[in-house]
Amino acid sequence: MLSFDISDRQINIVKGDNSANKIRIESSLVVPVPEDMILNGEVVNLSGLADLLLTTLKAEQMMDKEAIVTFSSSNIVFKELIVPKAKGNEFLTMVQNHMSQEMGITDEYSISYTVVGEAGEENPGAVKVLATACPSSVVDGFRKLFAVMSINLRSVNIGCNSISRIVLADKSNMEKMPLLVCQLDNNFLGLTLFENGQMAFARYVPISPDEYDSEDYVLEALNENIFRMEQFNKARGGSGLENVILYGIIEDYIKIVDALDGLDIKASVLGVPAQITGFENFEFTVFANAIGALYKRNKQTERINLLEVDQSTGKGGSSGMGSMLMTAGILAAASAVVIGAVFGFMHLRISSIEDDTAAVNADIEKCQEIIDENEVRHNRLEIIEQYKTYVESCKANLDTLPIPDKNRFETIDKVMSDNNATYTGIAFNTTSGSVTLDSIEVESQPAVRQLIDALKQIDFVADVTYTGYEGTGEDDTKVSVSGVTLTMKEAGEE
Repeated sequence: MLSFDISDRQINIVKGDNSANKIRIESSLVVPVPEDMILNGEVVNLSGLADLLLTTLKAEQMMDKEAIVTFSSSNIVFKELIVPKAKGNEFLTMVQNHMSQEMGITDEYSISYTVVGEAGEENPGAVKVLATACPSSVVDGFRKLFAVMSINLRSVNIGCNSISRIVLADKSNMEKMPLLVCQLDNNFLGLTLFENGQMAFARYVPISPDEYDSEDYVLEALNENIFRMEQFNKARGGSGLENVILYGIIEDYIKIVDALDGLDIKASVLGVPAQITGFENFEFTVFANAIGALYKRNKQTERINLLEVDQSTGKGGSSGMGSMLMTAGILAAASAVVIGAVFGFMHLRISSIEDDTAAVNADIEKCQEIIDENEVRHNRLEIIEQYKTYVESCKANLDTLPIPDKNRFETIDKVMSDNNATYTGIAFNTTSGSVTLDSIEVESQPAVRQLIDALKQIDFVADVTYTGYEGTGEDDTKVSVSGVTLTMKEAGEE
């Protein structure tokens, strides 16, 4: 399997496998990326990037049928949430609703999460969650890129989730927390904060020499952002940072250590976990994100594969027949890109072996016939597989989607009436399985909590949220409650 760590100006690739909790790396490759191909994590030149990667992978003999991707972007939003316990897609829906209400996140974002622990005595029955919201256009770009390259893309992960596996695999790091892990690059810094044995926060910071007066702009940016993360930790009640672990492009480690000594912080280089082998012939810290993505995820505590998240919410490859036609178009375009990459590679061989030009041309014609035949079969198989996935996803969605009926609406109406609450409209969202109530009015401010609690007691309701209320209820005035949303339990869970 290939693992890609993608940034705007460089793609780090490893070929390896994870078997019996052992990760073995077979080979590695760094691909410099020209400007204007990737912008803040989003692929903006699909055909150019696909051609570049295919040509390079073939020249280095690193092609494979499957791949995973890890990436970073300053457009990713991180938020710590307190969410009631639930299972499966019901919990994911709650996380999405909380992100929507607290951060104003829309359906144009793919939301993932990691459960980092119990919420505490103040919130019984709830857990603390580190949620991330990534623009869906970024995920769609990677999905299309690998479809064009005819490589099966299995997962898309945010870089902080990949590096956290390597950091937490080293038990000695538990004693260094709160711990800051920094990825160094000439174009960005990746900062991941760990507290109490868990990832607590992550930040991606684009940097440029134009923003700093010093020639060592990377070092200056590192000092500046370490200071900010230390203040962030202290604001959360932490003790401040004493340890920083570095990885990525480390050109002068001694200079970095000396500079951080002024901050009273101990710096070290990311160590190699014992379960990783085969890395002796390349710089481990450069490929750490790509290697971390090969770790198996904990399905009980996290939903970090953005492809799976999109599929469960009706986005991406299983969203409908229109998406199927778009995928078919991409697969048809793949033939031209693959053939172009083969001809480019063969041209390099021809120019270096002039005496064998005629023989090489004959081989190209034979290969071309085989490629044409295989491309037709491959495209048909891909479309069939995509349709199969679409049908299975639709069936799963239908099996679990809450079903609105007259009795449920009457139950909600009765609860409203019993609590002397009025409303002007009720609507059911078929995508998220939630019910919204419009223009609610109650007699007093205490009646707001009484009404919300009563709605939560309904047997088919999983959670109730609202955005706020206005009015005092005094002098014959009403209290208006806005943004009331009832998350329905999945079918079979009531």
